[in-house]
Amino acid sequence: MYLIETFFSYQYNNHNNLENLSYLVNQIIEQWRYNGQIIGREIPLFVANQENEQGFAVRVVCPEQQSLLPEFNNQEVNNAIEQAESAGIFLDSFHIIAEDLNSDTTHTGIKPSWQILYTTYLQSCSPLHSGEDLLPIPLYKQLQKTPHLSMDIIKWQENWQACDQLQMNGAVLEKQALYEISDTQSNLFKHGYYLAQDIERNTGIPTYYYLYRIGGENLITEKQRRCPICHEEWILNKPLFDLFHFKCDHCRLVSNLSWHWQ
Repeated sequence: MYLIETFFSYQYNNHNNLENLSYLVNQIIEQWRYNGQIIGREIPLFVANQENEQGFAVRVVCPEQQSLLPEFNNQEVNNAIEQAESAGIFLDSFHIIAEDLNSDTTHTGIKPSWQILYTTYLQSCSPLHSGEDLLPIPLYKQLQKTPHLSMDIIKWQENWQACDQLQMNGAVLEKQALYEISDTQSNLFKHGYYLAQDIERNTGIPTYYYLYRIGGENLITEKQRRCPICHEEWILNKPLFDLFHFKCDHCRLVSNLSWHWQ
């Protein structure tokens, strides 16, 4: 991923104070985020000057060097930009500061043969991963035409990561959080599983959902567990990416061997 600084010029007048102008820039930022063009939730926005022109600068992390090009905008991004322009704010330029060495490498290959809806609280990247190399796929690469779906995926990711953080910390709401990410009857599972199916309908790419697994009686019984939906055998001869030990092609599920027995 790449650290990128964008510059918005503005035409200041008595009707447009800094608070109103910054609000409109933040609306663009929000839609960029839901479209997968920028990653993360804490986005610095500050007053800056470029070639003696006053405006706003924004520092963002993008999956690719070209993520902010207009050709990747969805309709919601374009609407936010048009609203800002009507108030005298214009996206003037952006430049790449550096590659972010702490972030995940973005999938740059051709259309994958299959993919996985997968995230953890440690990740700051797209939750849609290639099934061929497990690298994250920018949402705008597949869901540019369905902004409502892309936004819903980001909301699901935020909820999943919040639950994962709670169950890992183990201080408050551990059982409730673990239930949401590991049980097929939970609301979070049902939401994410539906999203995976919707992604597949819109892209034509087989899309699997990751079911978190912890607990179990012992290693022997853990290896014998079956797909929780169709109840068929789904253990793999060799784990995928040293992470997924179970895969059901019928139900589009992947899961790990319980962390207790690894």
